[in-house]
Amino acid sequence: MDNNYIYLSKAEYKFSRFLTPGAKFPEHGEDNRVYYDQFTTKLKDAFGEVRVFGPSAMFSLKDKAFGFATSFRSVVSGDNIPYEIAKFGIEGLNYKPLHNINFIDNHSFRAASLGFVEIAGTYSTVIFKHNRDHWTAGATVKGLFASAGGYTYVSNIDYLVPNRDTLIVNNINGEMGLSLPVDFNNNDVLIPGQLFRGSGLAMDIGITYQKKVLGYSNKGYSMPCEYPYEPYRYKIGFSLLDFGSIHFRKDARLLELVNQDTYWPDISRYEFKSLDNLFKTVSYHFSGDSTQLITAQDFRIWMPTAVSVQADVRINKEFYINATAVQPLIMSHAQVVRPSQVSLTPRWETDHLEFALPFILYNYKYPRLGFSARFHKLVIGTDKLGGFFGMSDFYGMDFYIMLKFSFLKGECRNFDRKFGCGNLEYKQKY
Repeated sequence: MDNNYIYLSKAEYKFSRFLTPGAKFPEHGEDNRVYYDQFTTKLKDAFGEVRVFGPSAMFSLKDKAFGFATSFRSVVSGDNIPYEIAKFGIEGLNYKPLHNINFIDNHSFRAASLGFVEIAGTYSTVIFKHNRDHWTAGATVKGLFASAGGYTYVSNIDYLVPNRDTLIVNNINGEMGLSLPVDFNNNDVLIPGQLFRGSGLAMDIGITYQKKVLGYSNKGYSMPCEYPYEPYRYKIGFSLLDFGSIHFRKDARLLELVNQDTYWPDISRYEFKSLDNLFKTVSYHFSGDSTQLITAQDFRIWMPTAVSVQADVRINKEFYINATAVQPLIMSHAQVVRPSQVSLTPRWETDHLEFALPFILYNYKYPRLGFSARFHKLVIGTDKLGGFFGMSDFYGMDFYIMLKFSFLKGECRNFDRKFGCGNLEYKQKY
């Protein structure tokens, strides 16, 4: 997760506080906040994702591979948020320095979030090979089952906040959708009985070219584990990621504002009794009718779709360098937007040990240093090493841990036990 607005000062930040029960952060300011804000006119962005993998497996057989994966994902993003809206969002409308200023934001901005279970199946195959040239292609189809989703999109807004209790909107064009496992009429929670509010499909598609160290062999093998690992000199890949969307049909509302305006007094004193009451109140204050602007009871949110280009070069049998670029694709007003980035990662690896040190340019402008390590079956890492150790102000964190059980290609353990030495060709390391 990351943003360019809220942060903890590196002089005050200690990562151990996140791991200490009841730990307190230093407080400052009139309201005793534990954080600082980057209060500049720069547009604000944020992105966060939590992903927990369930049972997953992949199996390769000669030129083909099959995979199955399960996970729970929660993703949220804010894109091109005007600085004053970010400030009002944190401070509320009582921030006096922004009162009586006519803000005119003619650029579009958005925020969205999704929480869903993902069940995926993968298939890949070699589509062409000649001598040392190998082309492979694959696809992952993902079933998406969402428990919650929401978004806001504004194409333009002209407004004024005279004081903490009054909002004047001269013109606004935008839309808002929300779906939760909650009864919109009385806010009763519907879980666990009615957990899923929407569903959809998404896919990843990729193609890879590899220049192998040696040409391929037509030799036949009797067991899948006998196929030897074929090292490459370099490989280049192109991927389309998270191409798809989730359609929310249950306990959902869509509100659209088209050239609307309002004078809304006492806005800070409103207490909304239910989600249905919230949508009807907004519709009434902008149109004079409590249902006119509520245009549907379903909507669709797109996944954080992106394209990616990767290159991996083998320096020797243990040292590699990887370069990766990720560019988000905007498919809809209602979408979680993945951040752009480029990275360069030197990597040292053996069968049971691996270290990598990624150098990353986040959103094409924020430099970062990461670190990852694999100890046999355990993988741990981060793409924000500086934030963990107080080397920079703390705008967010990135951390991953994984247990990965794999079998070495060319090693058949039952064969070794039965015949003693095994077939050395299968264990050859290039």
